[in-house]
Amino acid sequence: MLNAGALVLAGGESRRIGGFKALAELNGKPLILYVVEKAVKLFVEVVVVASSERSARELKKILPRNVRVVEDSVDGRGPLVGIVSGAREVSSEYMATLPCDSPFIKIEVLNILYGMRVGFDAVIPRWPNGYIEPLHAIYRRKTALSAGLQALKTGRYRVAEMIRRLGKVRYVDIEDFRKVDAELLTFFNINSIEDLRRAEDIVKARLHTSFRDR
Repeated sequence: MLNAGALVLAGGESRRIGGFKALAELNGKPLILYVVEKAVKLFVEVVVVASSERSARELKKILPRNVRVVEDSVDGRGPLVGIVSGAREVSSEYMATLPCDSPFIKIEVLNILYGMRVGFDAVIPRWPNGYIEPLHAIYRRKTALSAGLQALKTGRYRVAEMIRRLGKVRYVDIEDFRKVDAELLTFFNINSIEDLRRAEDIVKARLHTSFRDR
């Protein structure tokens, strides 16, 4: 188990999904449970950030009791507010940020990111085209909280504005993770019904392979 916290961003309603995305079901299980069940195995504390009081109530009904659920300090403002709200609740020096809609996160990827944290305020995967994955990352909690608050005070709500205010950021070539996640499915997000159907196909393929290999 890693001596760090995990911050799971539950978000809110999704027009493209047609409801509260965190509770959208994949193979009969809410999306957020795929993430939380892995987080509780790896991190000493897990905090889930909901976008509203109503969302928080719904989440508490399905999440393990050792998982804390908190609300965004500002409703409907996106993941940066969620990171700041959650960072206030985490006590560990480092924390991982995890989106609720990435059901195929691999523990090995998180282990690699955590192992690279020493001497840095953040460790963030980066694609060859320069695109980064700031919600699949490791942050030094106090530094990220301070940088996030600074960004919000100036009316900037993008996670990139928090990262810009950090001291030392380590970017990791996303291709480096293929040794533990060949298809990089850790970074697969469900943003639409089509994505959900693709995820269902992935789950079915895995179940078929597991049954065949017995």
